[in-house]
Amino acid sequence: MRADGLHKEAAFLSNTLHEFADSDVAGRKPVVDQILSIRSEWKKCMKAIEYFEKTGMLPATPLETSAVAGKSGVVTPGNTNAPGVADLKVELSRINVNISKYQKKIDDKPDHKKAEQWAEDLAKMKAMKQEINQSIVALTYETA
Repeated sequence: MRADGLHKEAAFLSNTLHEFADSDVAGRKPVVDQILSIRSEWKKCMKAIEYFEKTGMLPATPLETSAVAGKSGVVTPGNTNAPGVADLKVELSRINVNISKYQKKIDDKPDHKKAEQWAEDLAKMKAMKQEINQSIVALTYETA
């Protein structure tokens, strides 16, 4: 709802720009600045909506993010040692390959003496995959 309101407000202001004379740059500047400010807010709303659609929860506020910064696997904007999205995608690809291999092992040899260990490892890898996916989403839709 807020995103729609912001979009309509910016569109209304954009439609008023034609009322200024072509040479009236000083008169247009405040309106353009207001449009840019509204669009910036709109983008933040849209990122929050996308984040909610992907994760099912609202993005953390900056205070909540800093409160859990010491938790393993949490990437904060100030943490320069944290892996980037590209690194996480490479790791995700590697885990997907291993998940596929372990799933094939379990399907081909269900009575093998190590089948139980393979199933445990597979469950761990699936949990890691989910954590990495969440980290990628968090980094992608992180607000500045």
